Amino acid sequence: MHSTPSDIIANQVRKRRRQLDLNRQQLAEKCASIGAPQITTAALTNIETGRPDKDGKRRREVSVEELLALAHALSLNPVDLMVPADLSDDEPYEVTDQVATTAGTARDWISGTWFLVPPESPMEFAVAIQSMPQKRAQAVSRAWFTPERQAEWNRAALEHDRQPSGEDKGEDS
Repeated sequence: MHSTPSDIIANQVRKRRRQLDLNRQQLAEKCASIGAPQITTAALTNIETGRPDKDGKRRREVSVEELLALAHALSLNPVDLMVPADLSDDEPYEVTDQVATTAGTARDWISGTWFLVPPESPMEFAVAIQSMPQKRAQAVSRAWFTPERQAEWNRAALEHDRQPSGEDKGEDS
């Protein structure tokens, strides 16, 4: 059985809570003090255990709101609850049952500094960065447009321009 993102988050919450020498009640109180009173001792128990069903499958997923509050209460970035620091960059990381990547790529994608699936063309890249804040889009662009990639895309554009159009081939429209 594989670990879901919620399983990983739960394990990281438990690990960090113990590093900080906090019991669940103390962490719940810390969560309440930052505006997340819904993260009670009982909720933390359910998050950490997942309330598994008879087949061992997690019945209790970690919500985005809980992830953010727990990261803040534990003095971590959300990405560090989602992708453990002790997972090397080249180790596999399951995003879903059908999508896997490496831990390094997952960290970068979750942090917003890279792509889960890299764009294959300048147009795809432009679409991918449209929703990013300007500073992040500029940083991703600087990292993305390596001289090698630029040369590759320039070659592809030149080859495309050299191909005869349908009109030149005598095709009817």
